[in-house]
Amino acid sequence: MSINQIDDDFSDLFSKLELDEKCSDNIHILSEEKLQTETFEHDQPNQEKKRCSVEYNSIELITALLLLYPTISNYNELQEKVKLLENSPLEYKDFLYLNHESDFLEYIKEIPNKKLIITKIINNFRTEIKTYPQFERENIKCVYISGKCNTHIEIKELNKNQNKLECKSDIYVKFVDDTLCGISIKQSKDATKTNYSVQKMLGKEEDALLTNIRKKYFNDNGIFSLEKSNRAKMNSLFYRKNKENPYWIELKKHIENKKSIIIDKLTNPLFCKNINYDVYEFNGETFKQINKQNENLTFANADFYEHEPYYFDKKGGERNAAKLFYRLVVGDNIYKVEIRWKGDMYNSSPQFQCHEDS
Repeated sequence: MSINQIDDDFSDLFSKLELDEKCSDNIHILSEEKLQTETFEHDQPNQEKKRCSVEYNSIELITALLLLYPTISNYNELQEKVKLLENSPLEYKDFLYLNHESDFLEYIKEIPNKKLIITKIINNFRTEIKTYPQFERENIKCVYISGKCNTHIEIKELNKNQNKLECKSDIYVKFVDDTLCGISIKQSKDATKTNYSVQKMLGKEEDALLTNIRKKYFNDNGIFSLEKSNRAKMNSLFYRKNKENPYWIELKKHIENKKSIIIDKLTNPLFCKNINYDVYEFNGETFKQINKQNENLTFANADFYEHEPYYFDKKGGERNAAKLFYRLVVGDNIYKVEIRWKGDMYNSSPQFQCHEDS
């Protein structure tokens, strides 16, 4: 089998699974409904299982340092500052707040391994931030790094009555006038923006119905559980060439019937629509405000539909992928939405995984 024929599901098994919900590796809560997402440790043949840590994203610390130390303009200057702060924690104790004192050492571990990426990030950040004068150093009192599991009392109070899924910021900036804003940090533009259970989002009845259809489809094809020996066959049953796949057929019907609900539940966290403070996003390339731009967006005209071109690679060949591909369009914002599994296909629902359409 050639490299180009390898199943997409295997080719990205080692991609980083990012969850927008803080303090949760397994469950997202959306309004009154519980939308569970199933995370897992990917099967890695012929090597020890290892999962990339997402607890300490070095870009979170780097972004905070770039805000607090505007003279940092390149990788070497960043490293010099990091070494200084590592040896003298008192240097930053009044304006950089971590969840725990030991976090600083955890955040800097990956910095030496990412010189090229960090160089680009510094250049991009310095260019992008120029259009936001409110982030000039003289306007900043301090920065909180909350990461995935915030312990800062002030941030807890800020988010106490907010929708949990929309509280997606990784660092918070407190200005001299004591107002706060949040910044969501992504390691790259390609990072996953949402990771929600499709069946849970559709509703309890649909969840039960689709689970039964999925398991019966597997059973009819001689599969009664998730086993490594079955993985390739399980994936192939959900390739696009299997036009009579009863699960995909039924799922598409329910997605179309509940399209407006899905759009609402995807766009709420994507744009932090109900957060009452400013929220920004830095994805390593661009820095932008993501909630207050709502005034210029017409969510009523947002659309969500299956998108044929996503099923083909750059050379025009049809992908072998156990996925459905949809497109979410909100004004000028376009997202590629994969409906796919990240783990147990037999017992679990696929997930909505949104990515910026590059």
